Amino acid sequence: MTLAVITVTRQGLALGEHILAAEPDAVLYVPAKYGIEPDGRRRVFPGQLAPLLAEIYGGFDGFVFVMATGIVVRMIAEHIKDKRYDPAVVVMDITGRFAISLVSGHLGGANALTRRLAEITGATPVITTGTDVNETIAPDVIAMEIGGEVDDFEVMKKVSAALVDGDATGVVDLTGVDPPSLRGPLKGNVKVFPTLEALQASPVVAGIVITNRRLDLAPAARPVVALRPKNLVIGVGCNRGTAADEIVEAVERVLRERGFALKSARALATVDAKNDEAGLLEAAARLGVPLAFCDKATLNAVPNVPNASEAPRKFVGVQGVAEPSALAVSGGRLVVEKVKSGNVTVAVAECPPERR
Repeated sequence: MTLAVITVTRQGLALGEHILAAEPDAVLYVPAKYGIEPDGRRRVFPGQLAPLLAEIYGGFDGFVFVMATGIVVRMIAEHIKDKRYDPAVVVMDITGRFAISLVSGHLGGANALTRRLAEITGATPVITTGTDVNETIAPDVIAMEIGGEVDDFEVMKKVSAALVDGDATGVVDLTGVDPPSLRGPLKGNVKVFPTLEALQASPVVAGIVITNRRLDLAPAARPVVALRPKNLVIGVGCNRGTAADEIVEAVERVLRERGFALKSARALATVDAKNDEAGLLEAAARLGVPLAFCDKATLNAVPNVPNASEAPRKFVGVQGVAEPSALAVSGGRLVVEKVKSGNVTVAVAECPPERR
C-alpha cells in the first residue's frame, strides 16, 4: 500500500518519521516552515492542506493524517465518492494516542492500516465498522480475501446489516477458494452450508455465496449476495482486423449463455502473434481485464486440447488458440469448449482453487 503521511505540526512530524521508518512505501508531507530538506520520501508543501490534497488525493492507496479529525473531515469531504474506489483514510492525533479508521475501512484497507499503525506506534486502534466490532464476518472482506468482487453492493449492505444484527446468515463456497474469514470458529449466527440447495432450504435471514456462476440466489426474497472470485480465463482467437465490438459481444454472450459471471473474469488469453491486434486490445480494456499472450511453444505444449484444429496450425503454427491459451494461463480446466462466432472463437477455463 502506497501511503501519504501528512502533518501540519512539529509533534506530528516526529510521529510521521516513526511511521516512515516502518512503512517502506510511505511518503511524508510536511509544511515548508519546518525547514525539512525534501528527498525521495519527504516532501514539503506551503502549509495549506486543500491544494495539497487536490493535487495528491488520487495518487496513493492510503492516507494517514496526523492532526485533528475535524480538519480531516472537512478536507476530504469533496474527494470521497464511493467505498469501492476511495483510498484508505486514517487519522492519528499528534501525540500518537489514537489511530482512527475514518474512510474505506474494508475495501480500501483502512481498518487493517489502523491496526498496523497501532502496532507501529503503540496507539489505540479505533475501528467502528459494525462487523469488526461484532467480530463477525463481512462480505466485502471475504471478497478481498479471494481477490474478487462483490456482485451487488446494495444487496451486500442488507447482508452486512443482518450480520451486525445477529440474524442467522448462511455462507456457501461453491469454488473451494477457502477464504480465511471462514476458517476456524464463527459467530453463532453464521452457518456454512455445503450446497446452494442447503442454504436455500434453511431458515436463514441472509446469505453469502462465493461463485463464478450466474445463479438465482434469492428465490425466497431474502438478501443473498454473490461474491465473484477472479478465476475464469477467457481464451480468444480472432481473425485479423476483427472489431472490438464483435469480440466483446462474443465473450459476453458465451459467458451469459453458459451461465458464468463476467465479474469472475481474471484475464483474456490469446497467442502472442495477436499482441498488436487493435480490436483485441480494445476489447480487453472495455471488459476491464488484462490480456495475456502465450507463445507458440506454450500453446503447443498444452496436453489434451479437445478441439485442436488444422486452421490455426496452418496460419499461426499452433494447435489452437482459444482453448490452449485459456488452459495455459489458468492452469486449470476447461468449463466451456471453444465456441465459434463470426470472426471470434471463445473458450473458458477455470483456475484451480487457491488457498489465501
